[in-house]
Amino acid sequence: MKKKLVSLLLLLGLFLVISPMMISCSDKDEQGVDPAPPEEPDTPLPPVPTPIKWVENEVDGGERGVGIKVTSRTANNFVFECTPGDKVQSYRLDVYPLCRMYNYLFESGGVGASEEEIEDLILEALYNSEGAGAYTFSRSTLGDSYPNAEFDWANSKYSQSEIVPGAEYLIITVGCNDEGGQNPADMKICHLKTPSGDVVGHPRVDIDVDPSYQAVGIQYLPNEDCKYFYQFCGDAEPIDAFIEAYGKDMYIDFMRHWTQTAGDAQVPEEEMYYVVDFGYTADATRKITATTIGLDANKNKGDYVRQDFQLKQIPENAPEAECAMTITKTGASIVNMDVTLEKTCYAMFYRIFSESDYAPYENADEATMTALAQALDQEGWGIKNLNIGQEGSYTKSEFQYDLAPNGSYVVAYIGRNEYGELSKVKTSRFSTQERVTDNPGASKATIDITISNPGRTSLKLNYKYNQEAAVFYHQYIMTPDLLEEANKAELIQYLLSEDSNTWPANANGGVEDYTFTGLDPATEYIFAYMAEDWDGVLTDVKIVKASTEAIIAGPDPTMQLSAYMSELGNFTVQFSMVKDVAKIFHMIVEDEYSASGDYSYEDCMKVWKEKCLEYGLTTVNSTIQSYDKTSEAKRLVALCVPIGADADGNEVIGDLYAVFWDKDKGIVTDPSVLFPDAPKSQKRIMGMTKSQVVKKDSRIPANLIVNEQVEKNVPGAMKSESTIYLDLKRLGKHPHAK
Repeated sequence: MKKKLVSLLLLLGLFLVISPMMISCSDKDEQGVDPAPPEEPDTPLPPVPTPIKWVENEVDGGERGVGIKVTSRTANNFVFECTPGDKVQSYRLDVYPLCRMYNYLFESGGVGASEEEIEDLILEALYNSEGAGAYTFSRSTLGDSYPNAEFDWANSKYSQSEIVPGAEYLIITVGCNDEGGQNPADMKICHLKTPSGDVVGHPRVDIDVDPSYQAVGIQYLPNEDCKYFYQFCGDAEPIDAFIEAYGKDMYIDFMRHWTQTAGDAQVPEEEMYYVVDFGYTADATRKITATTIGLDANKNKGDYVRQDFQLKQIPENAPEAECAMTITKTGASIVNMDVTLEKTCYAMFYRIFSESDYAPYENADEATMTALAQALDQEGWGIKNLNIGQEGSYTKSEFQYDLAPNGSYVVAYIGRNEYGELSKVKTSRFSTQERVTDNPGASKATIDITISNPGRTSLKLNYKYNQEAAVFYHQYIMTPDLLEEANKAELIQYLLSEDSNTWPANANGGVEDYTFTGLDPATEYIFAYMAEDWDGVLTDVKIVKASTEAIIAGPDPTMQLSAYMSELGNFTVQFSMVKDVAKIFHMIVEDEYSASGDYSYEDCMKVWKEKCLEYGLTTVNSTIQSYDKTSEAKRLVALCVPIGADADGNEVIGDLYAVFWDKDKGIVTDPSVLFPDAPKSQKRIMGMTKSQVVKKDSRIPANLIVNEQVEKNVPGAMKSESTIYLDLKRLGKHPHAK
């Protein structure tokens, strides 16, 4: 088959939100809400503009292809067999909702294309170079299951989205001439449709919209018969184009496949309130469409509801956001700034650039500066005006403490008004002082750290410093050689590095404390620390030592699990003994149970406990374990069973501890997120960043201010630069919902 390089142009569904300040309430007659349009008539559709050559339910693979046979279908799953031909060394395989493949082809130049060109586009999807391509199977991956492999799709680790009743799917295989799946031969496509049952009741979700200037608040209103639902909100033009090309039913299928699962409709009303932010593409002249499909308890389709509306028009001569920033004090690695926000300024956003990094923006054109303003609004640091709309200005002191000494910097900042409009970019300039590392006697700063409340896995550090201290540095030392006098210069550089804890001091001096957790029992920890004054002069390095308590085996073996993602992106878990533990069994495995929904929480925990005791690694110390193939897994679970002892020295088997990683949800410490029947939380299970480096920062990221107080259910907003739509893959270049 001829291969062809094609640019795959799909827009991402951006998960943006907007402040309720910008979802202001007003009379309905000002909001540009159109009444719900009549149902589209069920007229015969014109020929599909992107025809795909497929075979129903079973296709023969031949010598160089992979045969596909659907052996069973249910409303929420299907099982199929793959049989590679005699000359196939490996094969690519994936399952696609037909609606998403149509959308992908529609947006990738497939309209009016020949059959060969359509095949080339599909092949491009299976060989997507950005990580979204199909799965590769060979003897090395399937073992004894090769060549005749059976796939129970919804229950397999390869399924990336919910299988729904009455929907069409494509199973696509590509036989390959090599073992790595890189040399394609024949592609085969099998089409199937899942069965659907009778709809129970009359499930329906009505839509109440409250448009603002850049966003819309949507209240979804399900009736009692509606148990689940899907929703979608975006520009009307591409939605209409899709419906015109493929029909309303295929658009409903699209709604059912742009998120991985249906939403629960029987929840409190406030959880059915969504906010969609159109951001900088907001246009009051453009029609926007919100749609829903209600589902019964078996997820059969009920009513399709559509509501068209427009955003509000920003008033002419809307006042510009006025704000100012003044540099008040600089040290070697820190700057203090006073900010003033006038009543027209909802919030200020800023970022500090080195002179060289800001150079491209000096005398830049309007488009470049507009892009910079938008970047500051989304990715800078932010200050919200707590006096918004009131007379008088709001002032606040702001700082940044991670600067390089003896450097020249530019603070670029903008204001945002209540309509979401951004001011022009303004700047302030400053230079940091030179850092002095070899004259501690000249430093005006003082600092002392003491350690109290030692636990088995924690130590509490108490800090006391004067008002001349600008920044202080501290870290526990794992390499004793660093503490030798001959290595002091290296120790200072280590404390100044990104591997150390760098904290800004309170402006008026102070006393504060922080507890380091996840430490090993019965272990001495040595902390080195120093401070820097406002002239950039470092104090001498000081040392403080303390030991964690030892653990004695007892009848209540207790652990603490702390999970985080390592710098390499690996799921990493710190297993820390708390009390009564003689030894532990631990392991990290792929979670094959919770995703299927076929097993209860108790059943899974019972099986996992037995597995951990039989196959887990064992140690008598606290330990860390990492899973280095996170990118290949859908969900992982870290397991730990501690072993204690009773008064007679007999072994006591403790409870199972479990913490999860999910590729969509990240680290999951609350099992009820994955199991409906699980307890709400587990004690002593934490998701964290590495405890060795602790960020202390009162600065607020810009997006938290823009997004603050928005309800948690936030659908993706459709940007308007082009047509359709979303891809469940964040890459935006693939028809699969991975």
